[in-house]
Amino acid sequence: MRRSAAVFSITLALSAIDLAGAQAQDRREEGPFKIEKCRTIDKPGSYKLVNNITFTATSGACLQITASFVTIDLSGFTISGPRTETTTMAIQAGDDLEFGISVRNGSISDFNTGVTLAGDGSIVEGLRVRCADFSDVGIEASGIVRGNTVFGCGLGGDRLRTGISASGVVTGNSVNVVTRAGFRVTGISILRGSTVIGNTVVGSPEGAVGIAVSCPSNVTDNTAINLVLSGDGCNNTNNVAPFGVVTL
Repeated sequence: MRRSAAVFSITLALSAIDLAGAQAQDRREEGPFKIEKCRTIDKPGSYKLVNNITFTATSGACLQITASFVTIDLSGFTISGPRTETTTMAIQAGDDLEFGISVRNGSISDFNTGVTLAGDGSIVEGLRVRCADFSDVGIEASGIVRGNTVFGCGLGGDRLRTGISASGVVTGNSVNVVTRAGFRVTGISILRGSTVIGNTVVGSPEGAVGIAVSCPSNVTDNTAINLVLSGDGCNNTNNVAPFGVVTL
């Protein structure tokens, strides 16, 4: 009887070890999930790039997000576009029902739109976005947009072009606009009720707006080629605009 009890105890212990191992494996498989190529992300969770990826289609998004509460870490890698004049996006959450999306830490180049997140509660940080000649917008989000570098916007075409279009907290971003006579380019475009602190927009003032803000908003400690405040109620404090501040 004692031998049977001992065998039972050992079997029970081994079963517990197997169960613990399976649970640990399940936890490892919960994320972050690896992204090796363009795909649709349809489940909440943490995702990370494990290599550079290239989008070769002539329309659509490389990473299409159809779920809320998704975090994408580019891990220093690059998402490259097809460099065509058709509508292409590196990362898109195209419905305002998809909220709480975070994108960070990597590079995006040669898309019509770099990152566009329609829902609220987004975080876009630490990206380097190279606009193509035909780009409409580098980053578009509502939530927190901080520490990004967007450059090359406004090189060609006759559409309205924007480096960053955002609402919420927009801070510590750097945008370089390239303009030609007759072109319409805005470095950073801000919706009302936002906090805009410590951003820099450089480039030629010809055909360009540095930072355009819908009031009321808090606009503090920014440096831009020029600054346009639309409406009443903006806090315009300690901003440097070599080519002027315009109130509409």
